Amino acid sequence: MKKSSTQNALTSLAFWINNSYLSPNITTILQKKFRAAKPYPHLQLPNFLKKEVANKLLKELKKEKFDLKESDLFTFFQTSDLMTTNNLFIKEFRSFLCSAEFILLMTRITNLQLKKNSIDLAGTLYTNTNHLLPHDDQLENRKIAFMFYLTSLKKEDGGALGLYTSKNNAPTKITRKYSTQFNTFFFFQVSPVSFHEVEEVLTDTQRITLSGWFHDQ
Repeated sequence: MKKSSTQNALTSLAFWINNSYLSPNITTILQKKFRAAKPYPHLQLPNFLKKEVANKLLKELKKEKFDLKESDLFTFFQTSDLMTTNNLFIKEFRSFLCSAEFILLMTRITNLQLKKNSIDLAGTLYTNTNHLLPHDDQLENRKIAFMFYLTSLKKEDGGALGLYTSKNNAPTKITRKYSTQFNTFFFFQVSPVSFHEVEEVLTDTQRITLSGWFHDQ
């Protein structure tokens, strides 16, 4: 893709996002879908980024160092917070996510007040046997959890995202399940009931995402 030399272009929705998400009525439609989603507010947006953007993000993210993260809750590989990356394209993408224009779009869709220039962002990589058990993501003023999927997995590969219903602040059962599809933007409202998991990856196929959180004021 052509590289822009101006900050306005690099933070423009039209520079990064597919035109289908920029039509005048789309925000109202997405807001209704987000609020109505069960078991808690969430949204899946396929083909969200321009294809050349998604392809380059994957290429550049693979240059980052991924370290193994393990606990009783999870096993996967992760980069450090990408605020510290030296990769110019990833830095530009992170700046876009923090920009007033994108934060305004997310605020309108979610009806939540989000803080500009305040996100967490890291690359994650799951492969054979990697998983993330049910948890709610509540920590440090997190308001929206998000994922940009940069690879696709088939059903037999595992690695699906499962959303749980809950009772008495504990997860009960998965009621929605989403497969991992390249260039899909997925996000949900973080709350005491936002229990979710990443199912175990069953093959050597890599599940690569850029993920993190938007914070509140």
